[in-house]
Amino acid sequence: MRTVILFLFAMRCIPMLAQGSDGATALTFSRSVSVPLNGVQLYDKTLDALNWTFGKEPGAKLVLADRGSGTLEMSARVNFRSVMLTGREETMGTILYTVHVQVNAGEMRVVVSGLTHTGNRNTARGGIHLGPLMRVDTDARQTSGLGRTNVVRLHAELRQVASERINTLLQALEARVRANAEP
Repeated sequence: MRTVILFLFAMRCIPMLAQGSDGATALTFSRSVSVPLNGVQLYDKTLDALNWTFGKEPGAKLVLADRGSGTLEMSARVNFRSVMLTGREETMGTILYTVHVQVNAGEMRVVVSGLTHTGNRNTARGGIHLGPLMRVDTDARQTSGLGRTNVVRLHAELRQVASERINTLLQALEARVRANAEP
């Protein structure tokens, strides 16, 4: 009997060990834009475009602006309220992210990373924080207060909201840089 119980326990634990070693990757967005300008001109146009796009987002803050190296870094957030889980103010909150821009002569590279969900801390039971957003919904980490199915569904909704908003901002950033590059 002990052997059967030990065997069943081992069969239950093996998939859990495999989950920790898989290649779960965080959700990131990247874009590379070619613009016929020198590095300083493109840096100035990019800084202006960044302020008009990501800079208008809630909580936007320019963290690093180094003209010499052509590096810009900004943090911002997307406000979130679940459509799927109505009446669950614990999941309402923000998706924080970082925008890193590297400008070289003729090229601008943008990477949006570090997308992290933080739930509403002001509720009676505390917030439900999903933490880092992943590329695949099933890689979402388990959190207390939600079952696994709801975690996966909420993660999918978070990923969709973040993807739509950030892709819109990336397109606007690229369009503004290109429009300002015209003579």
